Amino acid sequence: MNRLFSLIALTLGCATFAFTGCQTPAPSQLDSGIIAATQAPVNPSQVATDQPVTAPAQGLSVDGDFDVIFKTDQIKVSKTVLQPASVGENIKYRIRIEALAALSTVRITETIPADIQFKSAKPSASLLNDQAAWVFPTMQKGSIQAIDVTVVSTREGDHQICSTISVDSAICLKLFSGQPQLNVVKQGPSSIELGEIATWTVTVTNNGSADATNVVITDTLPEAFEPTTPLSQAIGTLTPGETSVVEYSAKAIAQGEFRNLAVATYDGGPAIAGESSSPITVVQSGIRIRKSGPAEGYVFKPTTFIITIENTGDTDLKNVRITDILAKGSSVADNGGGRVSGNAIGWMIPNLPAGSSQLITTEIAATRKGESTNTVKVLTENGLEASDAVITNWLAVPGVTVSITDSKDPVRVQEETVYSIQVRNQGKFEPVSGTVTVTFNDKIKPSSVAGDAQGIIDGQIVTFPRTTLEPGKDTNLTITAEGANIGPGRAAMTFSADFLSDPIISQETTNVY
Repeated sequence: MNRLFSLIALTLGCATFAFTGCQTPAPSQLDSGIIAATQAPVNPSQVATDQPVTAPAQGLSVDGDFDVIFKTDQIKVSKTVLQPASVGENIKYRIRIEALAALSTVRITETIPADIQFKSAKPSASLLNDQAAWVFPTMQKGSIQAIDVTVVSTREGDHQICSTISVDSAICLKLFSGQPQLNVVKQGPSSIELGEIATWTVTVTNNGSADATNVVITDTLPEAFEPTTPLSQAIGTLTPGETSVVEYSAKAIAQGEFRNLAVATYDGGPAIAGESSSPITVVQSGIRIRKSGPAEGYVFKPTTFIITIENTGDTDLKNVRITDILAKGSSVADNGGGRVSGNAIGWMIPNLPAGSSQLITTEIAATRKGESTNTVKVLTENGLEASDAVITNWLAVPGVTVSITDSKDPVRVQEETVYSIQVRNQGKFEPVSGTVTVTFNDKIKPSSVAGDAQGIIDGQIVTFPRTTLEPGKDTNLTITAEGANIGPGRAAMTFSADFLSDPIISQETTNVY
């Protein structure tokens, strides 16, 4: 049995070794204590460095009865019987590969003779015809690969399983290719007023590993801007880690929201080596103020004025200041929530949103007769200004007396009587105007009007809407009426005018029978 094992071991030792690649040396001397195979070593001069070499049993030895060993200065390969067996039984053996240097590719090929059947291998083999092959792409120095093979003998006798070993060696030359990498950052205002000039800064940094030559930054302005600096600026060469900053400016000529893009290029690089954009909104702020009030007023009588502040632009306005400058001799009856200082009233609106408006109502009285100008101004935090003025002619307050009398009292039903109305302007300087209204109860029915002003009859009410009172003169009006129902008939007359806080009232009673 020992003789059979020795024969199997010697048979397994029949191997073919091939080495390819750069600097592949010939097999080295065998390890000490190893018995050399019967074949003599091949002379190193017979091993080429670029072609596989076949040398059966070259550099082999048998360790005891079981190990077959092959060794060079690059690799050490041994084959060991793990489980001997008789014909028809599984024979197991191991191929052990040890890298003595860094190897790029190791190939092991087993040629299976006709009287031997290949059963399995771990790791799995690539099978083609009578060959089983394994490929190990890389092996580091000191690493070991083991292949366990199972075969079956189909006849008695000596058998030979040969191994072909191929090793690829490589000589490596380290090279480095750098690549520029441009980082572009564009910064500028988020908004700008229409017609103003915006300025952007573009910062370019070479974050790559090679010089970027002939770097050019191009600013692609939207149509809403008119450039005031060149749109393309050359930086030159940027070494790795180097930064350069350029500036662009342009005038806003259209409103809206836009995005301003900067593009970097360099020689040999892509069409866009780096880019950055900055959003910007072109706005148009606006403020308007209006003041309204009467064209005429009466001295010492408080008169209402209205101030309207409007944000006519598309931006919110902050800290809007309003100042109402009063004429000399004015008296403030209602400051509208503002602060009175000398001859002015002031207000502050912290925020006036775009498109919004606010109203301020004041009451001002004049202390002297004549024409005066009242001016209001507005100033915003961003420097917008506007103003408006109203001119009022202040009139002296007249003295007015009124009376109403009937021509006949009592009267029968359907009998007429004439009511005489007299309104006197006791003042000596200006004419005044007012409205005369006479209201009859159901005992008297008005039928016609006459006199210095045109009257209107509406049922039981007679109105003289535009009654002018000349200075120091009387205005005379008449109303013809008839008895309608038996009983005391009453006519109530009122005179109302702008200069009067309350209307003047007079009454006349006419009995109807």
